[in-house]
Amino acid sequence: MIVDQPQSHFIFVYHPLVYKRYKYIAYKGKPLTNKEYLDYWGKWIVLGSRPELDTLAERLNPEVESAIIPCVKYDRKPLENLGMEECIMCVFCDDRDSDDVWKILSREGVKLKAWICDRETVDMWLPGGRLLENWIQSEKLSHEEAEKTRDESRAKFSIILDHPDELFAGWPQ
Repeated sequence: MIVDQPQSHFIFVYHPLVYKRYKYIAYKGKPLTNKEYLDYWGKWIVLGSRPELDTLAERLNPEVESAIIPCVKYDRKPLENLGMEECIMCVFCDDRDSDDVWKILSREGVKLKAWICDRETVDMWLPGGRLLENWIQSEKLSHEEAEKTRDESRAKFSIILDHPDELFAGWPQ
């Protein structure tokens, strides 16, 4: 099911039964704990134009609806404030299934092979991390606004970092 809500920066491809609240973050049908999420969850990164990624999303939708690929999200437009000229598609899965998901992507014509573990993504969005600091700079935040943003980031990610044995329930809204 492709979910395209114009107010969102992202377009999503979800299984219809797990559309909300991160229910797709599982391995062999078993929800992951926060520690398992950090140890195993990640994504294949695909770059392309919006029309190219729209086409790829359509072709991946049956794989998502059959629960072979847990979830896909991609940019509505390039993140120009971060210097991006192409859109980014994230094809999410458990690392233990990543080879099977790569075979699907390869079959669909994806050539670039780039895997990022969500632990790396979390680190990049924590204070001092490359993505958060680049975003703060691109938004030209004041010192006070930047510190508030860093504090909010710390609080958001502490939910999973400080509670490894709890089931991953997603991020606060």
